[in-house]
Amino acid sequence: MRRGLMGWSETDLPAAVLRERLSLLQAELAKAGLGGLVLYTNLARPAAVSFVTGFTPYWSEGLLLVPASGEPVFATALSKRVSAWIRSVMPIGAIENTPRPAAAIARRLAEANIRKIGVLELDLLPAAQAALLTGNDGAITLEDATALFRGVRLRADPAELRLVRRADDLARDCLQSFDRTDNARRIVADIEARARLAGAEEVLVGVNPDLARSNAFFRCDRLDALGATFAIRLSLALKGNWVRRTITLSRDLARQGALAAADAAFERALASAPTALSTLRKAFPAKIMSWSVEACVGSYPLEVVACSGGTPAFSGTLPIGIVWAQAEIDETPWYGAGPVIGEVMEIRNANH
Repeated sequence: MRRGLMGWSETDLPAAVLRERLSLLQAELAKAGLGGLVLYTNLARPAAVSFVTGFTPYWSEGLLLVPASGEPVFATALSKRVSAWIRSVMPIGAIENTPRPAAAIARRLAEANIRKIGVLELDLLPAAQAALLTGNDGAITLEDATALFRGVRLRADPAELRLVRRADDLARDCLQSFDRTDNARRIVADIEARARLAGAEEVLVGVNPDLARSNAFFRCDRLDALGATFAIRLSLALKGNWVRRTITLSRDLARQGALAAADAAFERALASAPTALSTLRKAFPAKIMSWSVEACVGSYPLEVVACSGGTPAFSGTLPIGIVWAQAEIDETPWYGAGPVIGEVMEIRNANH
């Protein structure tokens, strides 16, 4: 469940920016001959709706209808008692509270005589929702519009870049200033408290307490004492914009110099976009065992779009991406993760 502060401000995310995103989507819908675009959302997949409306949906299922012209409509299974609050943090679009969001959207499509709509990630749309949208007579045709949405989503505007940079600054600060104790649970609590008090609405902290024993990262309820060398992974969201940072630390003085050199090389690679991946592989002072790139290209806040040894799930360029890497330093694992922001990162040839 989302537990942090959720809010909207004209300063952080001007309504004009959201209007521009909406206009771009509607222009693409008109070109494609579609009467509208449907974005599905649930607890794990709020990002597309957040991008269009500025509101990060939580807990219940919902559907956002972006018509080819006119105002979006957000149909949500959240009860009417939260409508006024949603209105205060969602500056554009109408709200319809209903236990059957897809049926409500289907009704609006029928009223507007819309017969063909696009759906983001159609293959991931729950069958029950799809059936309600199309109706018993199949009067409404669903068409996959993932490429259409991505064409607009990947034009990062200045407001998004500012918020992602703020989120990354916060993540870095939390990982630099936490209480240096040997108690992993206290570390997690301190990092989360710092992030939330600074305005993060989502905070997920994972810790690998002993790199000599395992490659797994755990949440706080499964943590015990820290080993000599450990790693912390922090994922957080600020105004719906996600970043991820991972650091590797050691209480062994003999290892600290090598880890610091690896950290510095990793940061230089992140700063070298659009060649961040090739720079990482060529200039890192140890053997890179594996790497991946995550980005927000659809309904998930972060998803893997390319990885070592695999076929890219995404082909093109990214204005914002999270690079993750695992290396071997003196027979000890090293982990690092951080964003490339505001520079186009090429994914198409990343595996070559």
